[in-house]
Amino acid sequence: MNTLIRSTVALLALPLVLAGCGGSSPDASGGQAGADGCVTDYAEGRDYFPDKSTVTESELWKITYHNSYKTITLTDTENTDGPELKYVLYQCGTPRPEATGDLEGALVVQVPVTNVSVTSFNALAMVDRLGKNKTITGLSGQLLGNAGKDEWYAGVAEAAGKPMSIGEYTDLDKEAVLGLGNQVILMSGFGKGFDDISNARAAGMPGVSVSNRLERHAPASAEWIKMVAAFYNAEATANTEFDKIKGKYDEVVSTVSDKIDNRRAGYLCIAPERGCEFLHGHGSETLVGRLLSRLRVDNVFAPDNPAPNGRPYDFEKAVGTAADADFFIVYDPMKTTRATLAGDPRTSQFRPFRENNFIAGVDENFEECRAKSYLDVDVLVRDFALGLAPELFPGAKGTCFARAS
Repeated sequence: MNTLIRSTVALLALPLVLAGCGGSSPDASGGQAGADGCVTDYAEGRDYFPDKSTVTESELWKITYHNSYKTITLTDTENTDGPELKYVLYQCGTPRPEATGDLEGALVVQVPVTNVSVTSFNALAMVDRLGKNKTITGLSGQLLGNAGKDEWYAGVAEAAGKPMSIGEYTDLDKEAVLGLGNQVILMSGFGKGFDDISNARAAGMPGVSVSNRLERHAPASAEWIKMVAAFYNAEATANTEFDKIKGKYDEVVSTVSDKIDNRRAGYLCIAPERGCEFLHGHGSETLVGRLLSRLRVDNVFAPDNPAPNGRPYDFEKAVGTAADADFFIVYDPMKTTRATLAGDPRTSQFRPFRENNFIAGVDENFEECRAKSYLDVDVLVRDFALGLAPELFPGAKGTCFARAS
C-alpha cells in the first residue's frame, strides 16, 4: 500500500473576492454575498457559517468551525497507523488559510463547492439527498454505467448534465480530473488493504475519503451526510435529513426490541460473478454484523471473523460455520441468488436456502439500493426486521430486500 502523500493542493492566487463560488443565499451572519455566493465584505472574526453540524454518532470524523473556515478531521482508514486526514474548507470570498502548523498536510478547499467528481456510490446518494447533483461534473465509469440500467442513476446523471467518466475508483484518469478542475473527488474509503484515496492524493488529485461503511454502527454511517454537506455549506439540510433517518431507525429498533429471540442469522453474498466464492459472510465487526447484534440476533459468521468487510468461506468452512443458521440475508440480487442456488446443489446444505427462509436484494432497483442502503439505514434495518419477523409489520413489503417466499 502506498503511503499517503499529504501535499497541499496547488491553487491559483486568489483575490479576496473570488469567482466561481456556488450558491446564492445571502450570508445569514451579516456578511454580504455577491451574486455568485461569495462574501464581498469580509471582516475578521465574523462567523460565516451560521449553520453548523455536530457529530453525535460517528467514531471516524469530527468537524470544528473557525469563523471563515471549518476543519474536518477523520481517520485515514487506508493507513490506520498514519496521521489523520484533514480537510480545511474556507468560505468563498475570505482568505485562504495556510496549511501550516495544525493544518499541515491538509487538503484546502474553497466552499461551497460547485465542481465535484464522485466515485463512491454512498457519497453519490448523499449528494443526491442534499439536492446538489448539478455540481457533479465527473463520475467513475461504474457509476456512469449504472445510469444505463437504473432509473435513479439515470436521474442523477441527467440532473448533473452529462458528467464525464473519470476512470474507475481504482484507476482514476488524472488528465480527466485535472481537465474538469474538480475541487474534490468524493471517494469510498474501503479500509486497510486499499489505497485508492492514498494514490489519488499522491498523484495531486483532491481525493476525499467517504468511509461511512466502516463505521461500527448504522446511524454513524448515515451521519456522514453531514460530512459531505460541509463541502456545500448545506449543514442545515443534512441535519434535518439525518434526524429523519435516525428517528425512523430508532422506531424500527423499538418495534422489534425483545421480540426477536433465538434466531441464528447471517449476512452474506453467494454470487461468483460478484466475487463471492463459495460465500462471503460478515462477522461481528462489520456495520451489518453490529446491526444484527442491535436486533439481538445471533450472527453465525461472527466467530473468527473480525475483518471490517467480512471474510470468504469455502464450502467446508461455510458448512462448519453456518450449519445451524435459520435465516439468511443475501446481498446479491434475488434473480442472481436464485440462479446461483439452482446451479450449485451444495447450497441445499443450508436450512435457510433449503426452506426459502431468506431475503435477497430486489432486482428492479438493486443498484439504487446499493447506493443508498448505508445512508438510508432506517430502510435497511426495517428490511432486516421485516424478513426476521414479518408478523410485526402486517401487510408491509421490503424496500431493498425481498423475501424468497
